[in-house]
Amino acid sequence: MNTLYKKPLGDILIARRLITSEQIDEALAEQKRTHKKLGETLVALGFLTEEQVTEAISVQLDVGYVNLQDCKFDPQILSLVSETVARMYKLMPVAKSGGKLTLAMANPLDVEAMDLVQFETKCRVEPALGTEWRIVEAIERHYGGAEDLHDFVERAASDLDLSTIEVDESSEDIDEVKRQSHRAPVIRMVNMLLTQAVRKKASDVHIEPRRNNVDVRYRIDGELHLVKSIPKSLQPAISSRVKIMSELDISERRLPQDGRISVRLDAKSIDLRVSTSPTLYGERVVLRILDRTGGMIPLEHLGFSPRDLEIFKMLVSQPHGIILVTGPTGSGKTTTLYAALNEIKSENTNIMTVEDPVEYELDGINQTNVHHRIGLTFANQLRAILRQDPDVVFVGEIRDAETADVAFRAALTGHLVFSTLHCNDAPSAITRLLDMDVEPFLVSSAITGVLAQRLVRVLCPDCKEPYEPDERVRAMLDLDRDRKVILYRAVGCNNCDGTGYKGRTSIRETMVMGDEIRRLALMKASASEMRQAAVKCGMATMKADGSAKVLAGITTVEEVQRKIFVEVDFLDSGARLKAA
Repeated sequence: MNTLYKKPLGDILIARRLITSEQIDEALAEQKRTHKKLGETLVALGFLTEEQVTEAISVQLDVGYVNLQDCKFDPQILSLVSETVARMYKLMPVAKSGGKLTLAMANPLDVEAMDLVQFETKCRVEPALGTEWRIVEAIERHYGGAEDLHDFVERAASDLDLSTIEVDESSEDIDEVKRQSHRAPVIRMVNMLLTQAVRKKASDVHIEPRRNNVDVRYRIDGELHLVKSIPKSLQPAISSRVKIMSELDISERRLPQDGRISVRLDAKSIDLRVSTSPTLYGERVVLRILDRTGGMIPLEHLGFSPRDLEIFKMLVSQPHGIILVTGPTGSGKTTTLYAALNEIKSENTNIMTVEDPVEYELDGINQTNVHHRIGLTFANQLRAILRQDPDVVFVGEIRDAETADVAFRAALTGHLVFSTLHCNDAPSAITRLLDMDVEPFLVSSAITGVLAQRLVRVLCPDCKEPYEPDERVRAMLDLDRDRKVILYRAVGCNNCDGTGYKGRTSIRETMVMGDEIRRLALMKASASEMRQAAVKCGMATMKADGSAKVLAGITTVEEVQRKIFVEVDFLDSGARLKAA
């Protein structure tokens, strides 16, 4: 028996020199707060990969370990265990020797699952531990139930008699399109497109008509990926099927439409926000995926630097004032503010939101939607909320002067107000509000802090490749010539679908409204002047935060450069090098 057997997980990891005792202490402190398993906490903190934790747990449990990424699955062995059992118990048959069947299991102590497989296969089961998400991925990839999208689309096209439908939208037979959209092959194909998008953790599905085909693209980790080109003949039936599901008018193809779908996929409650838009070659359909079962991400896991996390927690604990989060669409602003609301909610606090629309349901928080068609705007709803005795108010976005005026006056009357704003950085939020004709004294006195953020992709831990940066990159990161550093670049493997990245994190800058910045706001100073003052007062810029994450091996130089527009700094640095 392994001498490490039955030791605490932390001791095993230290004995394997995968982690330090200081990191274990930090993880245990975090575990007390979140009540999650130690292994999950170590992965969330970025100290270890899931594979490293899983292998250590297998030692602790005294069972074998299987890295499914390295496995070659035999169809004859897979056929021994039904897909239903594999999915239900999260297991994969990986090898058979004589009468012994080796199973990769998410829970190798599940006696019920092993007994059931032994009964089905008449083989003696030898359990081994595998990483849960890899087991699920293997099931999707290798079992027949997870049908290949490419084969499915081709068969659906051949199963449907679409010769009666003209693709020219001006002459489409609406009744015939409607009949085809209700046929089983179209229904299954649309369901498969959505199911695969959810399984791949896509945030959006784009169905885009071209001259000779229809492209389907998924946005994964902020990047669009082409997953399939569908025959042009299927275009009317697919778009009509989506419009029927979202209760839109299938006969209206000249005007944009917006709708919503609520479905259950893979035992998850999924909301889909649907948008259609007429284009040269037909209706373009975009579906935004909102996974309501995804769970609330705590502030500690959103990519804050330790110092910025402390500052932001200080800001959200204030009794009144306005806290703004800025950034472009899709930069995680709402996720950050939801985490902040979750941090401060209590039985003694009345938190109310006005959103367009409500993206995730927050337990213990009163959420409302705007409804422009009936005149229920952000400003009108906010006025109504202020008569509901709130302590904290979340306004989804400050879009106009009227909403801004109500929000700022709410902050001055003793409320804590959270909101978002579209601008490039933290200091620009001040000038953006002044451009919206918000009074300078309101901006100066009501705002307590501004957080600007972007999302960058995280390097895949299984394939990232180390390299030594050249002088050009060193200048960009402001590194001393003599400092020896190792950076990492994206490569690509099966784990990350060949992209080199898996997941995203944030890069941020947090500007606290000190006396000097308040004075500059009253004077209507420029954003560059306020930026200089904020940096002098200790603000770490997004570029500095991005550089820190590059040096830590979390992301790449290219990702940071692409997201925070450091080309000017880069060229300046290059010029300085040349001059030197």
